Amino acid sequence: MEGKIILLVIIGTIGVMLMAFSVVFFVLLYRRKVLENELEMQSIKTKHQEEMLSATLKSQEEERNRLGTELHDGVGAMLSSIKLNLQVANKKNDVSQLKPVLGHLDETITQVRNISHQMMPIILKKYGIKRAIEDLFGKTTNSSLSLSITNWVDPPLDESQALMLYRIVQELVNNSLKHADASVVELSIRKEKSKIIISYVDNGKGFPENVLQNSDGIGLLNVKNRAQTIGAKPIFYNEEKGGAKVDLELEASID
Repeated sequence: MEGKIILLVIIGTIGVMLMAFSVVFFVLLYRRKVLENELEMQSIKTKHQEEMLSATLKSQEEERNRLGTELHDGVGAMLSSIKLNLQVANKKNDVSQLKPVLGHLDETITQVRNISHQMMPIILKKYGIKRAIEDLFGKTTNSSLSLSITNWVDPPLDESQALMLYRIVQELVNNSLKHADASVVELSIRKEKSKIIISYVDNGKGFPENVLQNSDGIGLLNVKNRAQTIGAKPIFYNEEKGGAKVDLELEASID
């Protein structure tokens, strides 16, 4: 009898130890799975950040190349022409030769102002983001595209953040012009509780589904990256009635 009791105790002890080992094993397995998931999420996040950085660098490089081309082919050519005309006028000692030089100078000044405006709109610096966007819309509006502001609450942004918002709107306008076949664009900035909602909508053909699902288009990545710098969360979607819509949610405390 005593031997059976000892045997039962031994079997029970072994059973408890097996259960303990099983619990420890499953806890370790669960922690390993959690760690693998965290590493996978971190990898996805890192890849996303790399894609955004790559898109930003590509956009900046394209901007530099474009400005370089404009300076070389536009301003550079005009300055060379002015120099040549001045040399001719100097050799001939003929003041009348200076007339075309003045015309070239006016063109050069206009082009330099245009390039400067693209880099940092003077109107943004002097009059603020609303006037700058109105100016952008006024210069973009043509017979095929109408742009308007339907509602406006001043977003709490400093000058550098306002420039980022201006670039976001500029990027979206370019998308509406180049890819959306839109005829109407509307921008609104409104307050909802503790958030400022910046909404951009056009009546074009909307975002392609693959681009919308992955948000991997260069334009969308530029918008996402710039939105991040002003603490805004971008949401991209297509409207049921047609057209693309982008909402930027910005934390704000505006009375």
